[in-house]
Amino acid sequence: FDQPLTLEECVEFALQNNKQMRIIRLEEAIAETQVGETRSQGLPQVKVQSGVNYNYEVQKAFLPNALFPPDPNSPPLDPEGFSPVAFTPVFDGNASISVSQLLFDGSYFVGLQAAKTLRDLRKKESNQSEIETVSAVSKAYYLVLINKERLELVSANQKQLEKILSDTKAQYESGFVEKIDLDRIQVNLNNISTEIKRVERSLSYSYDLLKFQMGISISNEITLADNLSKVNLNADEYLDSESNFNYENRIDYSILKVNEELAQLDLKNNKATHLPRLYANFNYGFNTGTNEYDELFNFQQWFGFGAVGISLQWDLFTGLNRSNKMQKNKIQMEQLNIQKEQLENSIDMNIAQLKGDLASAKESTDVQTQNMELAQSVYDQTQVKYKNGVGSNTELLDAETALKEAQTNYYNALYEAIISKIELEKALGILY
Repeated sequence: FDQPLTLEECVEFALQNNKQMRIIRLEEAIAETQVGETRSQGLPQVKVQSGVNYNYEVQKAFLPNALFPPDPNSPPLDPEGFSPVAFTPVFDGNASISVSQLLFDGSYFVGLQAAKTLRDLRKKESNQSEIETVSAVSKAYYLVLINKERLELVSANQKQLEKILSDTKAQYESGFVEKIDLDRIQVNLNNISTEIKRVERSLSYSYDLLKFQMGISISNEITLADNLSKVNLNADEYLDSESNFNYENRIDYSILKVNEELAQLDLKNNKATHLPRLYANFNYGFNTGTNEYDELFNFQQWFGFGAVGISLQWDLFTGLNRSNKMQKNKIQMEQLNIQKEQLENSIDMNIAQLKGDLASAKESTDVQTQNMELAQSVYDQTQVKYKNGVGSNTELLDAETALKEAQTNYYNALYEAIISKIELEKALGILY
């Protein structure tokens, strides 16, 4: 990637390259083939058959001797006995073509509708994966931004502390401060160096997580174009949107509705099996038979045959199998109806909770922003006092510790607010 990536670009790339998304889209393609597979059952079915046999030992049939006229050149036959007779030639061959066309089958039309509904279900499941991908990429993207800014702040704190350490060393060498004051600053500097390494590792991991969610190798290098100043945590438009909420906006609710439709189609299909199935059939071919191999391919000795007709299949009684299947369908539909009611209640509770979480997170972010600004002000003033010789080393280090704690609390609150907003947008069905 030659250019820094915005959140929208990362999301767009992930939707095309995320491994799970690619798997889901292949499921969608499979569902499309199933529609064609079901449709093909209503098209003409053509079959060609051909074969040549060598009957190396021909089966005999037994006929009464009374059917045979007397042969003066052979001994007389027992009129009560039987003689073996071969009705099959040593060589025989056949070639035929048959065509079958479905004229009526109630289950076929229901099955075709069910296949199309299944295709719609796979599309909705694909959309559900898209929403999860957008959510995961967004969270990973903002995690990178927060870790980047944290690293910048901690690095700036380190430079300030190094400057204080340098000034304190000069004061120590001049005899104005004690060795313990110098050691205290060195301890804080060591701690902040350790924290920088920890934040660097967190930043590296968050980059890897973002690349994983985007579907690219973690060995690739990427840079981000956005920063935290562009984050909009205004929650009013979401906190007041309850009256406009539609359950159909939630993809999981929409999927449940499609499953309900599939159950209804299954019931309709089982009802349709009460109806007969009607087929039109056509068959035409040639066959031959001979005791001489050379004559087998003499096509003047092949004789044609053919038939055309209509066949009816009607399962009048199936041992109550259909009745049990239909009863199962009705129970499944009742089960899905209960699940739908439960999901509606769950959605209502989830949205109410997430609205509260977002409001609390936004309030916490505002408070932590003020705390960080106050801690920065206290630290700046304490640093001026220390440089002018009217402040103590302990006061300065306490102010530095308080500033670092306020910064950590701010970024934790900010990330929590971002996550709460993403989760609420997903719950309202407006994330993607």
